[in-house]
Amino acid sequence: MIFFVWNRIVICLFICCLSAFAEDKHSISKSLANLLPGNDELTGWLRDGEAEAAVGEDLYLLINGGAEIYQEYGFKRAIFQRYTNGKLNALNLEIYEMNSSPAAYGVYTFKTGNEGQAINIGREGWLENYFLNFWKGKFLVTITALTPGTEMKEYISKMAEVVASKISGLSEKPVLVSFLPNDNHPGNDITYLKGNLAIFKRYFFDNKNIFGFSDGVIGQYEDFSIYIFRYKNKEEARIWYESARSALKQSNRFRDFLVCDTLFEMSDPDNRRLRVKPYQNLIMIVLGTTAKQADQLFNLIEARINHNK
Repeated sequence: MIFFVWNRIVICLFICCLSAFAEDKHSISKSLANLLPGNDELTGWLRDGEAEAAVGEDLYLLINGGAEIYQEYGFKRAIFQRYTNGKLNALNLEIYEMNSSPAAYGVYTFKTGNEGQAINIGREGWLENYFLNFWKGKFLVTITALTPGTEMKEYISKMAEVVASKISGLSEKPVLVSFLPNDNHPGNDITYLKGNLAIFKRYFFDNKNIFGFSDGVIGQYEDFSIYIFRYKNKEEARIWYESARSALKQSNRFRDFLVCDTLFEMSDPDNRRLRVKPYQNLIMIVLGTTAKQADQLFNLIEARINHNK
């Protein structure tokens, strides 16, 4: 009798959980659906089927092999909608709500590259071939043309304008971005980091998380790159600095290792020199310059850090 009652309790709890999950997902879909263009807002374009929504780990079910990077930055929820017109053209609209405005900016910097053109939509709209990304507030928006055609870029841009007009909220970049020298620096050559997945796209240090940072930023310039990793305090930065120094020294990837009083340096397989230095609660890396140029860049970064205090 006790076993029977207990089973009924477990079943009821399971059903309640499923019901709550379904209700939560429905409310998410309904909330984010307000950001989707309606059938009367884009001439000739209609929604094709029902929108798909995801919250938390659900994203893995909708994105095959690509959800990890969103989770790394701080994913909250998303909604996907397909649109078609009478010419059998199709567009995919993806709207991702992240945990913060810097997180939305971070995913944007990960997804955009050097090829493409700036477009004045949302924050830093970037149009590449047949897809467009922009961020605004806590949202990252991606629109992709599923059919070829020169007119598709115009359709993408019009859809982006409608979506951007529906999003409100502050669009704040991480303070780390302000530490980078900005001379001759294209905005889409900045990558904001929240973990190793984002680093791997730009440069390979190690297959393990040897720097252990809380967040970071990469600035890629014409002839060199700058990496800045941030930690909770100076002591934590020093611990990870020494740990990374040990790991890189033992790595077969780097050579000509040199340790100085305040920094260490080495050469990578492309014969580019890396100079690594701790400063306050940060670790700074300059890749691809002479020692003199790296030291000048370190001094410039330190000055910008102190100016922003």
